[in-house]
Order: sequence, then C-alpha cells, then structure tokens
Amino acid sequence: MSSRKELDQQVRDHYGTWRDQPRGLACAVIAAFMVLTTAAFVFAVVAVVMAIRS
Repeated sequence: MSSRKELDQQVRDHYGTWRDQPRGLACAVIAAFMVLTTAAFVFAVVAVVMAIRS
C-alpha cells in the first residue's frame, strides 16, 4: 500500500503533465463535442422515426 504522500505525488505528476499539454485538453474538448454531436444526431433520427410512425 502506498503512502498518502506518494499518492499525492502521483496525482500531481499525472495532472501536472496533463495540464502542461494543451493538446490533451483540446482532445478532451473535441471528444466531448463529438459525443454530444453524435448523441444529438441519434436523438434527431429517433424523433423523425417516431414522428413518421405516429
């Protein structure tokens, strides 16, 4: 079992390097945008199908 200090250092190292790379943040934003866009597209298709069926 790691000590609290070691865990804190690991977390700080991990998030520090992640924050230092703007590319990581950009990838996260793009990924979230793609997921939301896909979800909206699926919702629109479902809504159209339901409207046609009713």
